[in-house]
Amino acid sequence: MLFAPTWDFPGTDATAAAITAFVVEHRDELLAGVLVNAIGVTLWGLFGVGVWLRLRQPGGESYLSACFLFGVVCFVTLLLAGFTCFLVLTYRGEQISDARLLYDMSFALLAMSGLPTAVALGSYAWLTFRSRQLPAWTAALGAVGAVAHVLLLASFFVSDGFFSLEGQVITVIPGTLFFWILGTAIAMLRDAPPQTAS
Repeated sequence: MLFAPTWDFPGTDATAAAITAFVVEHRDELLAGVLVNAIGVTLWGLFGVGVWLRLRQPGGESYLSACFLFGVVCFVTLLLAGFTCFLVLTYRGEQISDARLLYDMSFALLAMSGLPTAVALGSYAWLTFRSRQLPAWTAALGAVGAVAHVLLLASFFVSDGFFSLEGQVITVIPGTLFFWILGTAIAMLRDAPPQTAS
């Protein structure tokens, strides 16, 4: 398998030795996964800038469009920081003195990205419902994603199960962001403003 599935990752209560054994055993798949995820999140940032440019037309910058850009920059930064921690853990493997700390930091940074993601998606939804720069259904997707991403904070308080730090919450809730990106990208391609001759 090219990538190690997240449901096979050690749980919150795993020992440092169990985490080290996992990353050593799946080193190649984990490194490939981190690389692909980093590329994908970087592309999300570029997509976010394109949406921001669309949101600020024709009236120029507004508080909500600035909040959208702030949210995108913050969540992309936090996700890349989380991937960096995981990259170091996977790359160094048995040389890491505290594998559990790096492992927890990786997932904590991913979970913390939920707040700026909620800011970005919530700002997008509010502005799009008001301005109709893009279809209202994309704003509905953004609103659902914003509410869902606030729930990522539950992973800091729940130690077991779906909402735990390494639980399925970190794969299910980002799905709402994926749907928003897909839907908004399609809407932007279909509703692209006509190009003016220069």
